[in-house]
Amino acid sequence: MEKTLTITVPSYNVENTLKETVCSLLEPTVLNDLEILIVNDGSKDNTSSIAHSLEKQYPQTIRVIDKENGGHGSTINTGIKEAKGKYFKIVDGDDWLITEYLPNFIENLKNTEADLIYNPFYEVNDKTKERVMNGKFDSSFNQKNEYSFSMLAKRIKVQMHSATYKTSILKENNIHVDEHRFYVDAEYMIMPIPYVNTIQILNEPLYLYRVFSDTQSMSVKNMQKNVQHHLDVTLHMLEYYIKVRNSLSEEKEVYIRNRVLDLIQMQYQIYFSFPFDWRVTKDIAKFNKAIYEKDKKIYNESNGKMVRFIRIQPQIFYPLIKLREKVR
Repeated sequence: MEKTLTITVPSYNVENTLKETVCSLLEPTVLNDLEILIVNDGSKDNTSSIAHSLEKQYPQTIRVIDKENGGHGSTINTGIKEAKGKYFKIVDGDDWLITEYLPNFIENLKNTEADLIYNPFYEVNDKTKERVMNGKFDSSFNQKNEYSFSMLAKRIKVQMHSATYKTSILKENNIHVDEHRFYVDAEYMIMPIPYVNTIQILNEPLYLYRVFSDTQSMSVKNMQKNVQHHLDVTLHMLEYYIKVRNSLSEEKEVYIRNRVLDLIQMQYQIYFSFPFDWRVTKDIAKFNKAIYEKDKKIYNESNGKMVRFIRIQPQIFYPLIKLREKVR
C-alpha cells in the first residue's frame, strides 16, 4: 500500500457538487499521502468529464473509475477493491470534508494502527447551510490512544460519515455490500465490526454531510418509494447477525444486535408513513412473520408499543392508527 489514506468518492449524476467535494480533499500538504478514487457509477450527466478534468490536474492523487451503474454499494465495493491506502474512507459526491483538518488527520493515520478511526461530523442543511454536529464523543478520551472496541461498544454508534477503516480489515475479510440497492451504508457499518478490535476517537469533526435534500434516499418520499430496498437490507443484516453472533464478544454481539433493531424500527416507521392502504397492512404482516421465523428473540425485542398493537391484529390496529393520525 503506497498511500496513507484512500478516499473513495461514489458519484452518480453529481455534476453540480463533485468539484466542490473533490476540491475539499485537495489540501496541498497531503496530496502525496492521499489516493482519491472517483467512482463514476454510470452517470448520465457531466460527472465523468468533470472527474477526468480533475484527474488531469492531479494525476498523482486522483484516479477516475468509470463503470456501469450498479448502485451505491457497487461504488463502495469497487473502492475497496482498488484501494492502496493504509486507511479507507468514503466521501459521497455531494458531501465534502473540512480541508484545513486534513493535515492533522493524515498525520494521525500515519501514527496509529487502530482498526477504526472515529470522528464526529456535521450535518449541513442544504437550504439554510446551518451546521449541526453529530456524534461528539467524550472529550476526556486521549486522541493518541487506541481503545478496545468492545470497551466502547455500549457508548458509541458509528455512522458512515464518522468512520475510517483500516483498509486491510475490509480487504482481508472480503467485505462486500449489496449492489443495485439503496441503504447499504448500514451493511458497510455493520459487516466489518466483527473484525474491528481497536478504535481511536478523534474529537475534531471532519465530514460535512448534506441533508434535507429532496433527492436523498433518506427523504420520506424516497424511503416510501424504495421501501423494498430497505426491507432487503434489514433482513440481510438480520441474517448476518444470526450468522456471526456466536463468534462475537458479548459487547460486539449487543452492538450489532442494536444496529439490526434500529433497522427493524426504521422499516416499521417507513410502513407507518404511508397513507392507509390494505397492501401496506399485508406488507407489515409479512415483515412480522419474516422476523419471527428468523429469530424469535429479535422479534420480541423489536416489540415497541405501536408495533405490539400492529402485531396483535394488523387488519384492525393499522387502520385505527392511520385514522388517529388523520384526526390529529
